[in-house]
Amino acid sequence: MKYAYILQNLERYPVQRLCRVLGVSRSGYYAWLVRPPSQRSLEDERLLGLIREPHEASGRTYGSPRVLCDLRELGEHVGKNRIVPG
Repeated sequence: MKYAYILQNLERYPVQRLCRVLGVSRSGYYAWLVRPPSQRSLEDERLLGLIREPHEASGRTYGSPRVLCDLRELGEHVGKNRIVPG
């Protein structure tokens, strides 16, 4: 999350300053840039697409309980805490 923030704010601040303020190493940031996405983050992206469909189709009125029911109807095995925004 911190590395993504750094990437989003490169035009405003230098990498060195962002890393210092966020308490991460520059080498860690540069390693993150070339590291392939984890299986969990790929699964999160796929799941996010499935969550957005019923939420948008409902006019953004569906909350997590209804979205969870829709996901389970699709055969997704996901817990309620996984779909609630953190």
